[in-house]
Amino acid sequence: MPRIVVDLTDLLDFLEGNRTPMGVARVQMAVLEAGFEPGLPPLFELATFSPEQGRFTGFPWPLLRELIQGSRRGGPADAPDWTELRRAARTERSVAAPFAFERGDRLVALGLTGANPQQLRRLRELRQAQGVVIAALIHDTIPLAVPEHCAIGLTRAFTEHFLGLCLQLDRVLATSDCCARDFRVWQRRILPGLDIGVDTMPLDARLPAMPEDEVCELPEFLRDGRPFVLCVATIEGRKNHLLLLHAWLSLLRRHGHAVMPDLVLLGRSGYQSGPVLDLIRAAPELRQRVTHLTDVGDGLLALLYERCLFTVFNSFYEGWGLPVTEALAHGKLVLAPDHTSLRQAGGSAALYFTPQSEPELAELAWGLIRDPARRRRLEAEIPGRMALRSWREVAEGLVAALLAPAEPLPDPLARLYFPIGERIGFERPQIPDLPELPIPFTLLHQLLCEGEGWGEQEDWGIWASAGPARLRLPLPAPPHGNLVLNLEVTGVPGIATTVRLRSIRPGAEPDPWMAAALGPGEARQLRLTIPPCAPGDLLVEIDTAGAVQPPGETRPLTLLLTGLMICAEAETQLLLRYVTSRLGIRELG
Repeated sequence: MPRIVVDLTDLLDFLEGNRTPMGVARVQMAVLEAGFEPGLPPLFELATFSPEQGRFTGFPWPLLRELIQGSRRGGPADAPDWTELRRAARTERSVAAPFAFERGDRLVALGLTGANPQQLRRLRELRQAQGVVIAALIHDTIPLAVPEHCAIGLTRAFTEHFLGLCLQLDRVLATSDCCARDFRVWQRRILPGLDIGVDTMPLDARLPAMPEDEVCELPEFLRDGRPFVLCVATIEGRKNHLLLLHAWLSLLRRHGHAVMPDLVLLGRSGYQSGPVLDLIRAAPELRQRVTHLTDVGDGLLALLYERCLFTVFNSFYEGWGLPVTEALAHGKLVLAPDHTSLRQAGGSAALYFTPQSEPELAELAWGLIRDPARRRRLEAEIPGRMALRSWREVAEGLVAALLAPAEPLPDPLARLYFPIGERIGFERPQIPDLPELPIPFTLLHQLLCEGEGWGEQEDWGIWASAGPARLRLPLPAPPHGNLVLNLEVTGVPGIATTVRLRSIRPGAEPDPWMAAALGPGEARQLRLTIPPCAPGDLLVEIDTAGAVQPPGETRPLTLLLTGLMICAEAETQLLLRYVTSRLGIRELG
């Protein structure tokens, strides 16, 4: 049976810069813990992309379990025990042995995948060479669906990332029906003609239990037993705390401090948080009755759910709405807007208001505050209205979906048009701002690079350093006669080198090596003449054995590839047009 290999790259990258888990990271942790539940067969193998090695390596579950438990406990990000755990994880990723993939393995990312172009290249190679099925759990498409709530840079990066996913993925799982619809809509807009299968993996599960020896107590200001209402959400524009705060301010001014509970906002500050924090500081009533908590571990979070009167979760847009389900799992009512995935997250147990309706939100909240008996009656009905699964059941559903038969999709390179006689640039892609979408051709150059010898995307191209470095050029119907491949390259700064290249035609022995001298930092074109070849993938191998490390550089370098063009040797007009365009010569007419 094929193995399920979880790609930990996104989670480990998150934990490198954060300690307390947020929504996506908490989902990943819950699924992983369930997959290695003591006393039950493990559901997963573990791998991560190592930027230092340029390939996927294994990662041990005991170390990952320590990281997850340390993250869920919360605490200072610079605490010695947490610092040591992060150091151990970094060391493991940099020195671990390559992960031994087997044919038919399912490699699934439970968070973002392929944010590093090198990782995307490895995914294509695994698919090409070993038949690995590439899958991802999609949590939302928020930067595309509601870009007004995201920084422009984030939207551009997500758009490029989403295109990369559409070029690579064989399977998609979505956290809600709404998220699945969104993925299909944007996938077909950004890559028409392709239909990636989407299964839904709802997050309708209970919050994982903390270890029995975990002791938590409420913050000091809540220890006197004062009643409070809880809102768990990052402080950012998309969560629309302003609506909640204005509703709370209206209730305080209408009914007075004596009968109103405190409001506790739990979540770190994010994009567009300024107006929210400014309003709390500016309104005397809110300054007195609203408290903002950050970096709270899962133990204290569970205690806050247990002790609160009820919870409020407001947002403009969601992919699931984990705090809605978690509150209900603790037997607490939730007030939520009736849109996107929140009806699925809360079922018939949550109380819904018209999105962006401050009066409705205030009325619902006041009804629960003034009538404790009704609140307790509605709480007692939650178990009958909301059937929650264990995270083990969620993880088993993930495995079943990934192992189910599915129609194979085209190879990533077959999802794109490969141009004969046109230049393919290796510069950093320029991603347009919405509503314009990037053309798929934008990322073609990333898919052509194979091997650990290729470096990260840089502004002007991609460096071939030490290690295997190949180009895979798909030629399903190659032109007749000899081919000419023009490579635009730049030499190593400060050092003269000699580079060697050779072509490997489909079904043929490798052609002889071609050598060329490159002066220090010299930009030039290398022309490789290739004998007639059969249909298939043409490989171009770059000999990186002579890579050198210039002063101030942390890696050995061979050459910087900035562009290429391939065509028939007989196509003199195409060759002339290409050369003149690179020289900046324009035709008059």
